[in-house]
Amino acid sequence: MRGAGLGALLLLAGCTGGTPADVGDPVVEFTAPQGRRYDGEVRVAVHPLHVEGDAMELRLTLTPLGGDEALDHRPIRVDQLLDRTPVLSDVRTLTTYDVLGAPSEPRHTAILDAETVVGEPVVYQAWFAAPGDQVQTLDLVVDPSWGSVARVPVVRR
Repeated sequence: MRGAGLGALLLLAGCTGGTPADVGDPVVEFTAPQGRRYDGEVRVAVHPLHVEGDAMELRLTLTPLGGDEALDHRPIRVDQLLDRTPVLSDVRTLTTYDVLGAPSEPRHTAILDAETVVGEPVVYQAWFAAPGDQVQTLDLVVDPSWGSVARVPVVRR
């Protein structure tokens, strides 16, 4: 069973110069190895999942740490930091949640506009179908090569 949604929505907020003030504290932080499009390391902060109505918001704070000689001296786009669209899952019910939208039309337009520089964070936001009321945590895979983040809290507004 896969999470479903009506319109597609994948938005990115943030720009060079820091993160929005209301991002909140992360539940876990880790340093990810180089990806396919960025040869440096990326600091990833995972924030609680926020459910409001039928939608659930994922927020990641991404900070390029350097190591990519071709990109480190200019603005770095978010799509260069993330190789894949994140996936949330509930292993108890064998349910996965994909970013809202049709698979043939992923809404990545905004990720081309969100930029940062080495050492400066940028906030990535993606929306998923909200899980049932009984779900209190979900597992997150940002990129399979980075492993998974278990038990990201689901917070209801």
